[in-house]
Amino acid sequence: MKLHTRLYEKVGKLGFDVCCAKMDTLKDACEKKGLSLTNTLDALNAVIDEINTIERIINEAQ
Repeated sequence: MKLHTRLYEKVGKLGFDVCCAKMDTLKDACEKKGLSLTNTLDALNAVIDEINTIERIINEAQ
């Protein structure tokens, strides 16, 4: 799975294995780790929002 570096780091910090041979749904992975699905989605979406904001700023500056 190819992820943006910042998103990959966040996924790793949450303790998820992103190996395609071992993938679970996010819901199942959160349950196994005792994490809140809502909080996990919020954390990942925050990183995605930051990436998109940076990309938008770069595109507008060109």
